[in-house]
Amino acid sequence: MHRDWLDPYLLDVKAVFDSVEERLRQYPDSLAGHALEQLRLLNPLRGDSGHSCIGYITPLWMQYTEGFPPDQARQLSAACLLHMMYFLNLDDVMDEPTEDAVLKLSLGNLCYVDALQLYNALFESSSVFWNHFRQVLQDWAVSVNGELQADYFQRNPLLIAQKASPTQLGVIGSLLLLEQPDRIPSVCGALNIVLMTLQMTDDFTDTKMDAVHGNYNSYLSHLSTALQQEYPTSHVLKESIHHNVYNSQLMNSYADIAQHFNDIIASSNSALPQFVVLNSYLCNSLVQAIQEIEQRKKRLYRGGFHYWISEPQSGPSNTGQADSV
Repeated sequence: MHRDWLDPYLLDVKAVFDSVEERLRQYPDSLAGHALEQLRLLNPLRGDSGHSCIGYITPLWMQYTEGFPPDQARQLSAACLLHMMYFLNLDDVMDEPTEDAVLKLSLGNLCYVDALQLYNALFESSSVFWNHFRQVLQDWAVSVNGELQADYFQRNPLLIAQKASPTQLGVIGSLLLLEQPDRIPSVCGALNIVLMTLQMTDDFTDTKMDAVHGNYNSYLSHLSTALQQEYPTSHVLKESIHHNVYNSQLMNSYADIAQHFNDIIASSNSALPQFVVLNSYLCNSLVQAIQEIEQRKKRLYRGGFHYWISEPQSGPSNTGQADSV
């Protein structure tokens, strides 16, 4: 499959990862190896990275769609990638604290300092960029602290994009350097739809894991509302939620929400072309994941033996995951 949002930009992506790798090699020996391994796992040139490129690639897109100077695009993209590594380490510790929490936090902070250094080289201290910087980090902080007390998905599905709000810095920085600050609200609005759809696809894939760990999950929120139950009231979900995870009507109505916003971004004059293509792919991935579940259900209804001979023995498909974007 040709990834229109990634494949044409792989040379630029390689340059960005090479520049970040050079920085990470300067870290203390006790941290450099871990940092380089994390970078390798993020690199889409080394197979399925398991992570989204949306966190750092928007300046590279705008190099071609908006005439953003290549040197600045790559420098801003590198800053976004380092910033992304900081948040990934922080998120890991918040989601599942483990014995390597100290390593992740200390490594993340080194990445954060390097990201700030690159941002500072592009934006003077008086730049409005820093006002935006504070705001998106504040939005992120409010989101991650509030999602277990407030059902964001039911208030407004776009609110689940807030915990990825630092991703907006690539767009904001690019538009400021292009001297087009008036476009920031509309382009970031389109980006938020992509971030929402990405979160919806991830949540659908991670439903059972999130139910176990008590993480906020937009699909579980959707199920709870449909079944007239509060979510989240506690980490323990009622049996009726578990019994309806693969309810056809509820899965399809969840996908309908994503499709509604896909129609909005497809008709938008503000969205980058790559936003439109990527969001459509994510919606299709969600629909395909639901269709595969429906097919497996039909095989089960026909009988165990028919299911056994028709189901690939390597395990179920993972089409629902959108991480490779």
